[in-house]
Amino acid sequence: MGSFDLRCEGRSVLIAPAGQRLLSLLVLSRRTLTREYVAEKLWPDACGNRAAGCLRSALWRLPKLNRPLVIATASTLQLSQDIETDLAATEDILHRAIAWSEPSGRPIPPGTPLPDVELADQALSSDLLPEAWDEWVIVERERLHQMRLHALESLAYVHRSAGHFGQALDAALRAVAGEPLRESAHRQVIETYLAEGNTGEAIRHFNELRNLLRAELGLEPSPPLCRRMASTIGAMRSRP
Repeated sequence: MGSFDLRCEGRSVLIAPAGQRLLSLLVLSRRTLTREYVAEKLWPDACGNRAAGCLRSALWRLPKLNRPLVIATASTLQLSQDIETDLAATEDILHRAIAWSEPSGRPIPPGTPLPDVELADQALSSDLLPEAWDEWVIVERERLHQMRLHALESLAYVHRSAGHFGQALDAALRAVAGEPLRESAHRQVIETYLAEGNTGEAIRHFNELRNLLRAELGLEPSPPLCRRMASTIGAMRSRP
């Protein structure tokens, strides 16, 4: 997460750009790869023999540490099991945050510790390899971005269900900031306002969402959300 950084015993280790891309590909692939596949991905504009030569050079130039970075055979490459990545820790945090809102059919027991509202946001405080524009990086970067949004929406739902409206609103607004055109994030904001009795704020936010969707996409909010707000406005007008 963030710019590439290789550390050994707490110190940064210099590594050539080709080695950085090689290790990044092995990390993001999460499996053993053939040499031909790696060479094609890292040097797509080179012919087969030249790409294979570039790969051999990148492997030879990897830092010589007290343990290998890559396990190489005549035909395959694999990241050493001794390497730990912040990507794995980030994914674990996001998966746990998302799991909080999975339907279980049971209410949250009283006294159950709830997740920190900043959990998912801190997990992705930096994008994945922001300087890299290889297709295989871009796809993974977008996947993690979407996981972060789902995790923040999950935190908003969980905290609202527990009556922690401030934390719920914080998480929901973080999700909106991450993707302003994402209706599910806006819905978490609206539902939180309604749950704490701030109906006027909910209506204001809905109107802002509707204006945004019209201006940016030429679309209206989804029918379920429109019906939800129409029912809310109708209930307000029918009050004595």
